[in-house]
Amino acid sequence: MPDPRDIVDIDGLRPTQPGSRATSPHHQQPPQANAPANKPFLMIWFRCCSTYGRLPKSADGLSYSGRCPKCLAKLDVPVGEGGTNRRMFEAE
Repeated sequence: MPDPRDIVDIDGLRPTQPGSRATSPHHQQPPQANAPANKPFLMIWFRCCSTYGRLPKSADGLSYSGRCPKCLAKLDVPVGEGGTNRRMFEAE
């Protein structure tokens, strides 16, 4: 009998038979920490490097912060009173 510690559960390669290990409620995959769970973000066109990037909303909800994916220029965008429905912006 195989040792249960030798079983590796890989997304997309799970058994689909009822009662199998992967469909058991005790062996469900925990949510991934970096999975996008409807977390608000701004899409930014960084003119400095002609590339797009995302700025996630801070934990306190007061700003969006991030860096240019190429040159790593830092960008902080405060959340204004009243806000906006726009999600795409340009940064110089």
